[in-house]
Amino acid sequence: MQFETEIKKTEYQAELEAGSIKLLALDSSFLGKLKQDAAVAEAAEFLQKGEVVGLPTETVYGLAADALNPKAVRKIFQAKGRPQDNPLIVHIAKKIQLQQLINEDISEKAEKLMSKFWPGPLTIIFSKNKIVPSETSAGLETIAVRMPAHPLILAVIEKTGLPLAAPSANTSGFPSPTRARHVYNDLKGKIPLILDGGSCQVGVESTVLDIRSEQVKVLRPGGISREELSQYLGEEVILASDLKDKKVLSPGMKYRHYAPRKKLYIFNFTDKNYVLKQALKTAEIKKVAIITARESKFEAEELADKKIEILKVFSHDQPEELAQKLFHLLRKLDADDSIAEIYIEELNSEGIAEAVMNRVYKAAAAEKYSQPGGGDN
Repeated sequence: MQFETEIKKTEYQAELEAGSIKLLALDSSFLGKLKQDAAVAEAAEFLQKGEVVGLPTETVYGLAADALNPKAVRKIFQAKGRPQDNPLIVHIAKKIQLQQLINEDISEKAEKLMSKFWPGPLTIIFSKNKIVPSETSAGLETIAVRMPAHPLILAVIEKTGLPLAAPSANTSGFPSPTRARHVYNDLKGKIPLILDGGSCQVGVESTVLDIRSEQVKVLRPGGISREELSQYLGEEVILASDLKDKKVLSPGMKYRHYAPRKKLYIFNFTDKNYVLKQALKTAEIKKVAIITARESKFEAEELADKKIEILKVFSHDQPEELAQKLFHLLRKLDADDSIAEIYIEELNSEGIAEAVMNRVYKAAAAEKYSQPGGGDN
């Protein structure tokens, strides 16, 4: 079906764009106001009828549908062009919804994590209840669940009374959307409605955590770092990609992801300095964009007579800046016809920088132009 896709804002757009999204997500009075908003009511009506809607979260925009309606979930895959063996994350607004979705007692460890990090960018793997269709779980006996920290999607979930399956609202494989306009550019005509909740404040997807065995595993790095999880739990938290068994329990573990159409290269000023030299050589013929840290130094003579756009948009001691801006930057540079290639400075993979570099490696590896670390997309 072809839609006249609309972007709509609530009456509370100014508050959504100016305030702390996390604090607003915890404000029951504000959520109550949002649930009465006409745009929220329209989104809820579409979802209850089995349609898909673009909704903001604190991480990236999601393409939402009723997680318990197989036909609605299939529309997500159709709109995105997403492989159907890639599981979806289910978003809830109340803990009682979790109990309806899972087929296990909530463990002490899960309770502890939820009390600390929900609502927020943490997804937890559970054994699923039989009411969850295989379309949502990609045929697995597990389900990935989180409670997002954005008042707009929480208001829609509460208004509908539905758990919402919601992967990133983009064409599968391309940079995730962190603004409503990104969703529109990718999915215009494929979905009826996008709610504008402002720019996403985290900017990378949620951390996906598997706590069902003695070894706590991060299946996908995201908005909450391994270091923070380890410190809070008082135990080691490992990356699943470091293990031999890489069963796909989470989105982001396989297939092409996060990639612009243009070639993306990764450099640093030590062992990958040769990539920077390649950029400077390329810039003698065609224009390149270099995404780099403010403190990184370039010699003036190196840049002389070169076709280069240098974007100093983050600091190494504040990687959350790049997390928030990464996908928007990749989309902006991809749309700029004057730019031939994109180069990005590597971060040390600590804290949220691990999630940022996970996305960058996968984006570069999508066309095998990366340095080591891209892995299987």
